[in-house]
Amino acid sequence: MPIEIKYSHPNFGPFLFKSRIDIAIIEFLLKHGLSTKKNYTKNLAGHLQHQYLYPQNIQMQFYKKFSPYLSAYRNAHCDFHGLNRNISVEFSASDLWINFMKAGDFNPSHTHGQDISFVIFLDVPNEIHKEAEVYEGRSYKPGAITFHYGEHTKPQWTKSSFGYLPKTGDLFIFPALLQHWVQPFKSDVTRISVSGNLGIDNKDKFPKGFF
Repeated sequence: MPIEIKYSHPNFGPFLFKSRIDIAIIEFLLKHGLSTKKNYTKNLAGHLQHQYLYPQNIQMQFYKKFSPYLSAYRNAHCDFHGLNRNISVEFSASDLWINFMKAGDFNPSHTHGQDISFVIFLDVPNEIHKEAEVYEGRSYKPGAITFHYGEHTKPQWTKSSFGYLPKTGDLFIFPALLQHWVQPFKSDVTRISVSGNLGIDNKDKFPKGFF
């Protein structure tokens, strides 16, 4: 007789949302990011010298522009985990900062505060992609962002890491406690990205395990 197969959970694991950001938002973040001077390095894990916090008024303007992406993330998150889309989520922005990553800089494995985090790649120079093309090592390529959860297994019965070499305009939204890091590169260029964190204010209104 045929064997019936039932999956205990069709999409087990953290939901990682990837999209493309509108060019107008990139231009807005670049314009104000190039002029902001409040050093944010002491609050971050990155081995970078140039990490700056956006002024509060710019953060507020950005999050209004960013709200459609949060809605898309929320809907996709519900679909991924089989949750009810009809319960509204109240997000509150925590911070927003810009990173200027240069040759030799890197982000070690780390997590973020709050509940939801994101990264937007404003400018990824072609030199980094050319460097990645000739890379021969076993690890993820220079300049790649890597997400990881759980433990490695041998023999390998699951894939616990995802590495991606970003392009200008790429966006990732992910759970703040999802471990991630960025590999260094050697090219004499600057890669510019923006990150931020959001809290969920009405978690007490949701069924247990909703998030």
